[in-house]
Amino acid sequence: MQERRQNNGRRCQIVQQFVKEIRDDTMRLVCFLYINGYKDGEIRRTLHINKPRLKQIKDQLAFDLLKAGIRNLED
Repeated sequence: MQERRQNNGRRCQIVQQFVKEIRDDTMRLVCFLYINGYKDGEIRRTLHINKPRLKQIKDQLAFDLLKAGIRNLED
């Protein structure tokens, strides 16, 4: 159990550092909204973006998070 807490703590550190380094305002806002529990539809309405644009942002964020060192919980 202790190992899992350390992993979760490390994940939080990676995400916090990652969000600090995002230069695109829309991507940063999408991260902020997800961190605060917003769902896809709420994010689209709040930011006035369509489904394909949100998917594009999510795909880019996922790719960038993997590059930053985030691993799937199953790994």
